[in-house]
Parts: sequence; structure tokens; C-alpha cells
Amino acid sequence: MRIRDDESGQVLVMAALSTTLLLAFMALAIDGGLLFRARRNMQIAADAGAAAAAVDYKYNNSIASAKTAAQTAATGNTVTNTTYVTVNDPPLNGYHKTTGYTEVIISQPVQTVFMGMFGFKSVNVAARAVVGSGTNAGCIWTLARSGNDVSLTGSGAITAQNCDIYDDSSSSNALTLTGSGAVSAKAIGIVGSYSNVGSGSITPNPPTTGIAPAADPLASLPAPTISTGTCSSSCTPSNTGSGNLTVNPGTYTSISNTGSGTVTLTPGNYIITGGLTNTGRGALVLGAGAYSIGGNFTTTGSGAVTLGTGSSFTVGGNLSLTGSGALTGTGETFYTEGSSTLTGSGNMNLTAPTSGTYDGVLVFQARSDTDAMSITGSGGDTIKGIVYAPAAALTLTGSGSMSVSLDMIVDSLSVTGSGSITDTNYAVVSNPDSVLSKLILVE
Repeated sequence: MRIRDDESGQVLVMAALSTTLLLAFMALAIDGGLLFRARRNMQIAADAGAAAAAVDYKYNNSIASAKTAAQTAATGNTVTNTTYVTVNDPPLNGYHKTTGYTEVIISQPVQTVFMGMFGFKSVNVAARAVVGSGTNAGCIWTLARSGNDVSLTGSGAITAQNCDIYDDSSSSNALTLTGSGAVSAKAIGIVGSYSNVGSGSITPNPPTTGIAPAADPLASLPAPTISTGTCSSSCTPSNTGSGNLTVNPGTYTSISNTGSGTVTLTPGNYIITGGLTNTGRGALVLGAGAYSIGGNFTTTGSGAVTLGTGSSFTVGGNLSLTGSGALTGTGETFYTEGSSTLTGSGNMNLTAPTSGTYDGVLVFQARSDTDAMSITGSGGDTIKGIVYAPAAALTLTGSGSMSVSLDMIVDSLSVTGSGSITDTNYAVVSNPDSVLSKLILVE
């Protein structure tokens, strides 16, 4: 038999082998990218879970309750099964293995696309976060993942001199200036980018872009409940004239003041299945207590509205405190399932409580409530507390020079008007024991 030196066909074999190797590397690159994306999303879930667990543990002192809070927050951020979430308080790993810190570890299998051909049908991806005691640098969180999260129009300005602004939008116009005003903060972090189409200024310039989305820092704060009841007699006390009216604690269908006299609700607890309104020239005095209002809480008159110290208001409808008279309340918390409007055309002095479950919370709008929120103030007003409306757009309007001490956690923020608004970090400067003060991401 003659051995031939024919080498034809070798190129075909080499091409086939090279193509197989190339496809293997391509499959590895594609799956690697998918796993990297899954790892980033899992870190977001771990951050949210750690924040939720830490807040829950602070108030309930229960690992079981904290784990439930972490699981709820994590499963809202791409984690598919609560069994993948581990909560340790104190942490078992890292540098903060002491009381006051909460560790969340997420480990979840992620399906591969091509690596299954090589026996790797799924790969475990893990992320870890620790939240604990410290000074919270943020005072403005805008949580919408797309669109215009922070906008400034007009000639006014907002200055967050002691704290940071977090903008979760991935859009190119996540933060936008269209007028001659200015936005200034200790630091500004944006997931996407920013646009300055006017003559205004941004400080620091440029802000930091491309950050990971910030988690809702109050994701596990329990929502109040609106009480129900049935009125048996004298269900609709109403003042329509120039005289005064006194109402005692109980269950009512509605309470109103449309006259020029004063309506006084004595201290205690009230269930009002309909609305509480003050639309005339008279004053409204609400004694200290808990007010559960099924309808709207509306004050549009010219009389003064005085809220009893340490009162809480749960409102099933709209909260509209827009009268031209003075509005005064110390230690107040408003929870609403409708829109929220606070307008200080008269002197407005509102401060949040400094103890209890809602320590520091001035306004809490239901998490699923997308109704718009508006706060309009003027020079001389005092507004202190946390404004928490994670699904709502907040419009903040100032006239003259207005100083507030607020932490704002909202879907988006629009600053309008010709005045300047100076915002200090409420949780650090005014109330170091609030629900935001001592919980930060440390690992």
C-alpha cells in the first residue's frame, strides 16, 4: 500500500475545531454578562433587604420579623424565592460583628443559556449587605428608575448643604435644570445622567453619574391603618354660624366648620368615616389624639388651624391643608392614601414627632399611592420631618427665602418658584433618633 502525503482536508478540521472553541468562548461571554447583570441586581436586592431588616429590627427587636421584612424587600428586587435570603443580626461575617448591625446574604441560582451544554445549567450568584449605626448622609432620595427624577425650573434654588441627593433614574435627563436657578448639595449621585439647558448651576459640578440605584431606606416601615366604626347619634356636627362648637371624642360621619366661629375637638381619639373640613373664616382646634379620617381632611378657610401636640392623622382620602390662616402643629404625623398638599400662605409651623414608631415622620403617603404631593412655603415657615411618598411626585415651591429641615423620599422631585429653599438634613441635624438617623449601608 502506498502512503500518500496528501494534506487536503486539514483546514476543514482546524476550522471546525476553531469554530467550536470560538462558540465556547462566545457562550462563556454571553453567560458571563448575564451572570454579572444578575449579580448587580442581587446586590441591589441585598441592599434593600438589609435596610428593611435593620429598620424592622430597630422597632420590633425580632430576627423573625426582620427576616420577613428583608425577604419582602428582596423579592421586590428580582429575588424569586424567600429561601434564598439569610438575615444575621448581628452579622456573622465582615467587620461589623456587633449589636446594632444587620447582615443580609442573598444566594440564588441563575439559569445559564449556553453553559448548560458543558454541564453548568445554573450558577449560584451571591450578594451581601450590612446596614447599621452611623450618620446617614442622604436627605433626598428620588426612587423612580426612569424619566426626570429631579427637576428645577424658574429662578429659584434648592440647597441641601449638609447632605446628599440620590437620583435613581437611569435616563439621560435624570436631573434637569431649565431655568436660571441652582441645585447644590454636599454630593449628588445619579444612576443616569443630567441636563442643564438653562443658565443655572449644579454643585458639585459635575455630579457623580453611573451609581447603583439607592434602595428605599424606609421600605419596611409599617404603614398605619385607618380605623372604621359606626356612628350612632349626632353624627355630623357642623358649625355654620358665628358661634363656637365643641366636639368630644367618638365616632362621627363628618365634622365641618363653614362659619366664622371656632370648632374645637377636645383631646382624645376620633373616628370620622367621612371628612373633616374647615372652609370658612373660623378657626379649627384639634386636641391631642389619634384621628382616623375615612374621607378628606381639608382646611381651605382663612381661620387658624391648631393641631394638638403629638397627634396622628390617618386619612383615607386627600390631605389638603391649604388655608390662608396660620397652621401650627408639634409632633404630628400625617398618613394619607390620597394626595397631600401643604401650603403656607399663612404662617406654617409643622414638626414631626421625636419618639415612637414614626419618629421623625411628618408625612407618610401610602407606598402604592401615585397621587401628587405638593409643599408650598414662604419665609418664616418651619417645616421639620421626613416626607415619605415613594410612589408620588413631590413639587416643592418656595417664595422668598425658605428654610426647611426635611428628608424627602419620593418617586420624583420638582422644585419650582422664584424663592430659595435651604434644606438641612433633618435626621442628623434636628432628630438624631429618627427612623433614618442611624441606619446606613456600611458593607
